Amino acid sequence: MTTSDAPLLAVHALTRRFGGLTAVDQVSLAVAPGTVHAIIGPNGAGKTTLLDLMTGFTKPDSGRVEFAGKDITGTRPHRLPAMGLARTFQSARLVHTLTVRENVMLGAYRFTRARFLSDGLRLPRTRREERASAGRADELLAFLELEQFADTPAADVPAGAQRLVEVARGLATGPDLLLLDEPAAGLDDTETADLAAALHAVRAGGISLVVIEHNMELVMTVSDRVTVLDAGKVIADGAPHEVQANPDVIAAYLGVKP
Repeated sequence: MTTSDAPLLAVHALTRRFGGLTAVDQVSLAVAPGTVHAIIGPNGAGKTTLLDLMTGFTKPDSGRVEFAGKDITGTRPHRLPAMGLARTFQSARLVHTLTVRENVMLGAYRFTRARFLSDGLRLPRTRREERASAGRADELLAFLELEQFADTPAADVPAGAQRLVEVARGLATGPDLLLLDEPAAGLDDTETADLAAALHAVRAGGISLVVIEHNMELVMTVSDRVTVLDAGKVIADGAPHEVQANPDVIAAYLGVKP
């Protein structure tokens, strides 16, 4: 169990190489409980690789990841939701033939006890758990103002709504920490504003967030702390206004020397 001042997620000197390329180079950071922690950087900075290392999709060459005081380095991704850690991906990974409600219900699967045999026989436990999952999904859709899409196939909802459906599915796992990989990618200004409001609401509900993002306006609006990567290394870490004024960050984004 973590103390109030201990980080919820701690990354210690993570390194990952692909051939002769060091994609993540001795990266360390700490995510405080109850905060939104953004990870930013130019294209090719190593942001998504870092997220993959945090969530077991890629194994590090060295370094470790701790969550809630436990070493989770290399833990298989499917085991993390039960520990309170969930993530989304750069491209929405929804099942397009299922409704929005059904997609969100997939996130609650870890809370169900019915298994293959009872599922196939449609036993009472299965039906009860299904109703409970649907009710939880509807609560989350209402929370994110998506209830109008509940019965719509995921393929037929706008891009912004699909992003929020992924957030809802992540929340359905009951996480303490939700990691979002470029949630504003492809969204227009209105959809991005809706996303920002949703992230504020999630944080207010007591869930911590790690957000990898290119949209600087969104980052400055929602974040408590920002870590900046460039060429796989941390070049800045601090409050949003501090990072925004950091000459190394300006150089990384604009290609000019500080």
